[in-house]
Amino acid sequence: MIECEREIKTIKFRDLNKSRFELYKKKSKQAKYLKQVRDLTQNLNSKDGARADLIKKNKSALATLQAELDQNLILKRQESQELYNNKLIFWENELQIMENVEPDHEITEEISQLKKTLQELNINWANLQKQNLERQVNHESQLRKDFIAFKEAKLKSMENLTNKHRELLDQIATLQSESEKLHKEIMDIDRQAEYSEQNISEINENIKQLELANNPLISKSLQNSQDLEHLQNQMENLKEMASKQEKFYNDTYNTVEKELLRSRRLENSIIEQKGTMRCYAYVMEQNLPENLLFDYENGVITQGLSEHVYKFNRVIPHLKVSEDKFFTQEYSVYHDMCLNQKKNFNLISLSTTPHGSLRESLIKFLAEKDTIYQKQYVITLQFVFLSDDEFSQDMLLDYSHNDKDSIKLKFEKHSISLDSKLVIIENGLEDLPLNFSCDEHPNLPHSGMGIIKVQFFPRDSKSDGNNDPVPVDFYFIELNNLKSIEQFDKSIFKKESCETPIALVLKKLISDTKSFFLLNLNDSKNVNKLLTISEQVQTQLCKRKKKLT
Repeated sequence: MIECEREIKTIKFRDLNKSRFELYKKKSKQAKYLKQVRDLTQNLNSKDGARADLIKKNKSALATLQAELDQNLILKRQESQELYNNKLIFWENELQIMENVEPDHEITEEISQLKKTLQELNINWANLQKQNLERQVNHESQLRKDFIAFKEAKLKSMENLTNKHRELLDQIATLQSESEKLHKEIMDIDRQAEYSEQNISEINENIKQLELANNPLISKSLQNSQDLEHLQNQMENLKEMASKQEKFYNDTYNTVEKELLRSRRLENSIIEQKGTMRCYAYVMEQNLPENLLFDYENGVITQGLSEHVYKFNRVIPHLKVSEDKFFTQEYSVYHDMCLNQKKNFNLISLSTTPHGSLRESLIKFLAEKDTIYQKQYVITLQFVFLSDDEFSQDMLLDYSHNDKDSIKLKFEKHSISLDSKLVIIENGLEDLPLNFSCDEHPNLPHSGMGIIKVQFFPRDSKSDGNNDPVPVDFYFIELNNLKSIEQFDKSIFKKESCETPIALVLKKLISDTKSFFLLNLNDSKNVNKLLTISEQVQTQLCKRKKKLT
C-alpha cells in the first residue's frame, strides 16, 4: 500500500509536473501577451507624442483617435484577460480531474518498472554528481583566475565609464533645464491651443448659427433664381413678341406714312384744282389766349366770345410738329409739285415776332447734303433784307462790306432778279457763310422784309438756245414784326395807293408765282391781326388770282 501510495504520489507528481508545465506554457503565453500589451503601451506612448503634435492641427480628430485607441486597448486587455482566465480555469479543471482519477493495474505495473528505472537513474545521478563536483572545483578555480583578470580589465573601463557618466550627468542637467524650458513652452502652447480650441468652438457655433440663419436665405435665393429664370424666359418671349410687334408697327407706320403722303398729295391736287391760295396756321397754343379754340383735324380756329370762324388749309400744332418736320411732312408736297411743274413759287412767312428757326429749318430742308434736291438740281442761294425806312442789306456779306447803296431789283417775267451775292450750294450747309443767320447780324433793321431766293437748275435737262438751263425760282418771304405786317396789309389788301419797293415786290410775287402763306400764331397780343389777314388771303387774293388767270 505504501508503495502504491508512493507510486500514486509519483504519478500525481509526474502528472502535476505536466500540468504545471502546461500551466507554465500558458503563463509564458500570458507573458508574451503582456509583452505585446507593453509593446502596445510603448506604441501608445509614441502615439501620445504624435497626439501632442496632432492636437495643434485638429482637436476633434485627435479626440476621435484617442477614443478609438483607448477602446482598442480596453478590448485587447479584455480579450487577453478573458483568454488567460479561460485557460487557467481549463487547466485547473484538468488538474482536479487528474487528482480524482483512481490508478489501475497497468498503471501499477508501469509504476514498478518506473521505480526500477528510477533506481538506475539514481545510480547514474550519483555518478554524475561526483563528476560534476570534480568539474565544479576545476571550473571554480579557473573562474577565479578569469574573474581576477576580468576585474583588472574592467576597473580601467570603469574609470572611463565614470568619467563618461559625469559628462552624461552634466548633459542630463542641461537637457533637464532645456526640457523644463520646453515644458514651459509646451504649457504655453497648450494654453494657446486651448484658447484656440475655445475660439474654434465659438467660431463653429457661430458658423452653425449662421448656417441656420442662412438656410431660409439659401432657400429664398434658390426661389429667386427660379423666379429670375422664369422672368428671363418671359423676357425672351416678350422680346420675341416685341420684335414681331415692332415689325408690325414699322410695316403699319410705313403704310400710314404712304397713305398720309398720298392724302397730302391728293389734298394738294384738290387745292390746285380749286385755284385757292394755300394758307397754313402754325400754332404755338401755349402762347395764345384761351378764348381761341383749335380744330386741327378740320383746319379751323374759332374765337370763343364772337364765335367767329377762321378757316385754313391746315392748322399745325407746334408742340407736335417741329419746324424740321413741318418742311419734310407738310410743305414738301407743295414744293415737289412746283418743281415738277417747273413753275416759280414762294413761301410767305407772317409773324409778329422773330422766327429765325423757321428760316434755318428751311435752309436745312433745301440745301442739306445728299438730299434729293442736291442730287437732281444745282442749287444757288441769295439772301437780302429790304426796307422802306432804312438801307437794304445783302445778308450773305459781312456787315463791313455792306455799303449804304440799296439792293437793286429787276422785275422779269414771272421772276425777280436780285443784285446781291450768289452762293452755289454743292456741299450742303458748309457752303453758306458764317453770318448767314439774320438774327446774328449786328445792325439788322427792325422793320422790313427778308427775301431768300433759291434757284433750282436741273442737272439732266436740256438747255435753251442760249445754252443756259431754265431754273425754277423759289422765294422765301419773311415778315417777322408788327410794322411789316401792317405795311403788308395796307399794300396788298386795302385800296390805298402804295408803291413802295416792298409793296411792288410782294404784288409781283403774289401775282406771278404760286403762293404759300404760313401764319405763325405765337403772340397773344397781335394774333387777331394775323387771323384777319388769313381771311383776306383766302377771299381777296384768291378772287384776284382767278381774274388774272
